[in-house]
Amino acid sequence: GAAPAEIRWAGTWLSLVFLLPNLVTLSFGFVYDDLPIIVENGRLHGLGRLTEIWTGGYWPDRPGLTAYRPVVQSIWAALWTLGRGQPFVYHLFGLAVGLGVVLVVHRLLLSLGVPLRSAFVASLLFATLPIHTEVTASVVGSAESLAALLGLSALLFYRRGRWPLALALWAISVFCKESAAALPALIPLLWRWEEGGRPRPKVLLAHAAAAGSVVGLALLARSVVAKGPVFIPPIDNPMSLVNGPQRVLTALWGQVVYLVRSAVPVHLSADASYREIPLVMGPDDPRAWAGLLLLGAATAAFLYRPRARLPIALWVVPFLATANVLFPVGTMLGERLAFLPTVGLCLFLAGAAARLPRRAALAAVGILLVAYGARTAQRNLVWRDADAFYPRLAVDAPDSARAWYSLGVWHSARVRDAEALASYDRALAIFEPYPEAWNNRGNALVALGRIDEAKESYRQAVRFDPGHRGAAASLSALEQGILFTPQRKKL
Repeated sequence: GAAPAEIRWAGTWLSLVFLLPNLVTLSFGFVYDDLPIIVENGRLHGLGRLTEIWTGGYWPDRPGLTAYRPVVQSIWAALWTLGRGQPFVYHLFGLAVGLGVVLVVHRLLLSLGVPLRSAFVASLLFATLPIHTEVTASVVGSAESLAALLGLSALLFYRRGRWPLALALWAISVFCKESAAALPALIPLLWRWEEGGRPRPKVLLAHAAAAGSVVGLALLARSVVAKGPVFIPPIDNPMSLVNGPQRVLTALWGQVVYLVRSAVPVHLSADASYREIPLVMGPDDPRAWAGLLLLGAATAAFLYRPRARLPIALWVVPFLATANVLFPVGTMLGERLAFLPTVGLCLFLAGAAARLPRRAALAAVGILLVAYGARTAQRNLVWRDADAFYPRLAVDAPDSARAWYSLGVWHSARVRDAEALASYDRALAIFEPYPEAWNNRGNALVALGRIDEAKESYRQAVRFDPGHRGAAASLSALEQGILFTPQRKKL
């Protein structure tokens, strides 16, 4: 009697479990990527420039990265008008979308024939995973959650026979985040979970081809609008510099990192750029064998353990476009990229719990929910504001050049130029050809009155980026004996 009543209120329980540790994000500000993408991007300050949004790329300050996400950017522009640029409206939207994903995950698992209790437990775990904080607590994370919501809804509508609506949602999801293009690849795998166990491979493959065509057209539109050479800065993803086997070995190790951070979220970090995760250069690195072992175990489980097939498919397919295995992407590793794949992990954990005795299962699930919820609440606070975020970033990613550079920017914004200089020096010790770090280092030296050293720093910035106008202008001014006050970024 009690169990059906509990499942009957599944949506309410899922909502409470998700909202309890995440409601605090409504009081947060704009942090990190929110600043260049939204706060400093005039195109998104109202609905008057929608044409520019739909005919331009995603990164206003990094034109070499040809991302194209006009749907979510149009929504952000509307939210700017609605909330007059206040972050509360953005965080409310992100929270609503995140909750929507949790509820759709639950419905989708049920539609795939997952037992009631396992679907409910998996959705509860998904609602509390601490690795999701990068998506839930940052404003721009709503691009990830909105793409997931649309892509999973498309899959759910497909399961219900509403094929045209599914196709439309898949196309729209790609214009929120390119990684959503991988989701239609789940269609050929779904025959295993069709009612009655009767495969319909020809129909499913035809549907997959249609979905692939729609997504392909969306990606083609992206390539036409966000045109330009595809350039992956080595500082963002050094895998772009190595050969295929080394990239794959590093990417497989990345999957181990994702799995550990998702299941055992002791260490979480908003940055994994150069050199936080060293490249795996060959079989003499133990991490290569850890990645290969994970691949082998997952392959064997998929082939010989029927219960493991759906969880593995739900982990692997959403990662196809972002794991760096098939091709290098714009980042080496990002916790936000694990948002959708963790549905598979949560289903696996729920299935493992279901095989335990009832009391042991309740205890195990209860412990996980309390631990995950508490860690989520704690981790969310890192994203509260700049003063909470940037010092923690350098602690969480001590070997990342970008983390130390970002800390330097934060110190500079607080008029702590000596501390900023030390942070830029740490960044350059990790990654010497970092023109922005050299430029900002020059600014800190000017503020400290060390003009000759500032000149040399600007020269290094121009050396590594001959087109760096800011460094060139600052160097020219100093060489002419013109002193100036460097601008400080507002954080």
